[in-house]
Amino acid sequence: MAKLQHTDIQLKMASLVGWTLETHAQQHTPCLSKSWTLPSFEAAVVRFNQIAQLAQAQDHHPEVLSSYTYLHVRIWSHDVAGLTDRDFRLASSLDALFE
Repeated sequence: MAKLQHTDIQLKMASLVGWTLETHAQQHTPCLSKSWTLPSFEAAVVRFNQIAQLAQAQDHHPEVLSSYTYLHVRIWSHDVAGLTDRDFRLASSLDALFE
């Protein structure tokens, strides 16, 4: 999968709602980032597991941080140290999951 150029990333960002583009502090690479607050710890755990299943199905594994009712996801392609089409596909799939 080819690493996207800055202009392509900006175009694809327009199709996502609530996602931000940031530089991952430890990886020093651009990543997609989004957070959600769920109504309970149990709801957050259920959603975390759904994220894991979706990521496994797409064979693309994001960084998922969980703290009580808060979930934070970061997505990037490790193999190209940047963003690819599959990152945006996963972000869109996660949005559909949270609808």
